[in-house]
Amino acid sequence: MHPVFRLLGLMALAVFLFRYRLPGLVVAEVIILGLAWAGDRAAPGRIYQSVRRLRWLLLSIAVIYLWIAPESVPGQPAWLPRWPDIAVALERAGVLVVLVSAVQLLRQSTPPEELAAALVVVLRPLGWLGVDVETLSRRIALTLETVPQTAELVTEAARGEAPGKRLSGWAEAAARLVRRIENEAAAVQTPPRLPALGWPGLRDWMILVPLLFVIATLARL
Repeated sequence: MHPVFRLLGLMALAVFLFRYRLPGLVVAEVIILGLAWAGDRAAPGRIYQSVRRLRWLLLSIAVIYLWIAPESVPGQPAWLPRWPDIAVALERAGVLVVLVSAVQLLRQSTPPEELAAALVVVLRPLGWLGVDVETLSRRIALTLETVPQTAELVTEAARGEAPGKRLSGWAEAAARLVRRIENEAAAVQTPPRLPALGWPGLRDWMILVPLLFVIATLARL
């Protein structure tokens, strides 16, 4: 599908996502994982790793909606969550999981330069306000590409240190990590111009329209 339409699909999902109930979130995640698997058999595993990095944030969401936000009910233990509170916690956590999965799917299926070019098209109205749209688009695309890679490097560095080394070992690992990131960043060749995407074809429209329909329909489940 055309990179601009992929980006528009992600934006449409983000708009409707907060209206999804639990069944819609489950179906959306299954669709995302299915699309990722169809493109690359290893893609669902990478999506899982991205979601796994959010485990503490997901846990904090559960604590807030299960034990902090709910009002106390007479005759029911305060430590025992009710099903409505459990459903709300699952929905709030599910929104984050689906959104992160969709972003990872876009990132894995779209090269950074094409994503930046698509962002230029979508953000072009900001140029009327004096915003350097191309520079902004490059930075957004670069952030989407490098943040997950940096997280992987941090995880790799953490696993490589023996627990007994404590702070000195972590300092050495951090220094090596910074040097590695600097060396890899210096080796990246940034293209002087973004690629020309061309106009979407009939096949792109035939994919986009059903996709938007599915995204909107899942909000009714």
